[in-house]
This record gives sequence, structure tokens and C-alpha cells, in this order.
Amino acid sequence: MKKLHGLGQNFLTDASVAAKIAAAAQIQAGEEVWEIGPGIGILTREILAYQPKLTAFELDRRLIPVLNKKFPNQLQLIHADILKVDWDELTKGAPIKLLSNLPYQITSPLLALLEKHYNSFSTIVLMLQKEVGQRLAAEAGSKAYGAITLRMRIIFDIETLFEVPAELFEPVPKVDSVVLRFSHRASKPSLKNPEMFYRLIQLGFASRRKTLRNNLKSHFSAEQLQRLEADSGISLSRRAESLNEAEFITLADLL
Repeated sequence: MKKLHGLGQNFLTDASVAAKIAAAAQIQAGEEVWEIGPGIGILTREILAYQPKLTAFELDRRLIPVLNKKFPNQLQLIHADILKVDWDELTKGAPIKLLSNLPYQITSPLLALLEKHYNSFSTIVLMLQKEVGQRLAAEAGSKAYGAITLRMRIIFDIETLFEVPAELFEPVPKVDSVVLRFSHRASKPSLKNPEMFYRLIQLGFASRRKTLRNNLKSHFSAEQLQRLEADSGISLSRRAESLNEAEFITLADLL
């Protein structure tokens, strides 16, 4: 099927990869499962093998009859933009497992929605652009590490499962992909002021080449920053990418 301009469609062609993605969610019969962007149904077929209660969201109207013909009466198919549906309404009820070969262009807004609604999902298995996957799984001190790493990992345990080469898609994208599994973090840290923590990491990474002090000085007084450095024992001459989660939490709590 011809790719529609603007939808970021790259259809997976390898059924064995789809089977591994479905298996990673550890689906039990009757469980509530979402699939975002089923496309021509290669992952859908593997999910349905576990006999869940499946809801699939597909934006391309041309694919609706294709999917209905392939999987008659086997799933709830919703022709909609997943970024525009009412998540509060749709996520009511049992915890949901979510799987997707995610269109690259909706990755950032979808991750923001998953961050907001994380309590509604027990397990999330996503195939993402490799670069994004590396950012989510990055450790402090690496170039891939950033605000999105900290935001997502304060609520999720994130596992990198396997990579998927570009040639297993049609049309072939310019980049490889990676499959990640998200689950609720077993031991979430306590934040005295979550808003300050999120503000701090956003400001800290605003300009990666600058020190923390230089990124923060237009938002906090010199006296505040001097006291923060003294009380925390953390040098503000460091760059944000060198600080681990615990250090950011310490700074945010003191602020």
C-alpha cells in the first residue's frame, strides 16, 4: 500500500519481529490491550494469538476495511488520531497493555501522553526510532542523556529488548529502530516538589554546552545559586548531563 504523506508510515514486514514484540508484553487471555497504528495488521495478528480484548487505533482510513476483513469481530477498531482521542475516557477500567510500531513523528507527543496517563498502563512495548530509544535508556554522563530520560525513568523502568534494522520495513526508513518495554518503576523516588524537579531538569538541559549555573542564573538569583551549591555539595559548574537522578532530586528539594 502506498505510504500517505504526513502519517510517517513504515510497515513492518517481518512476522518474527512482530511475534517477539507481542511476546514481550506477556499478554494473558481477556486482558485489555491497545495497539496504536496497526497498519496492515502484522503485529495485530500476533497480539490476537493471545486472545486479549484488543482495541486498535488507526488514522489511515484506507486501512480500516483491510483490517476489518483480516480480523472480523476480533477487535475494536477505532478510526482516530491517538493524539486527539479522550484518553481520560478511554483509559477507565482495568490496567491496559499497550503495543505499537510507533510512527516516528508522533513519538514525543505520545510519550508525553504516556507520562501523564502512566497509571492506566501496566506494560508498554514500543518500537521506536533507535536514537529516541537510546535517549530513553541513557545513563548520566552520556550524550544521549537528557530531560526526557529523567522524566520517563522517574516513573518507568525501561528495558531495551532488541534492535530492528531498517530493511525490515516497507518503505525502508533512513534509520534503524529499537524495541523498548516500559513497566511501572518498582521504587519511585520521593519528590518534595515535583514541579520544581521538572522545571529544574528542563532548565538544566536548555543549553547542553552550558554549565548548570549558566542555565539557571536567569531564573534564580546569584545568592540562591550560591546557597544551593553550598547546601547540596553539588558543583553548579558541572553540565546537566553529568548529574544523576538523585543529584537532580537533591537540588530540586533544596530549591
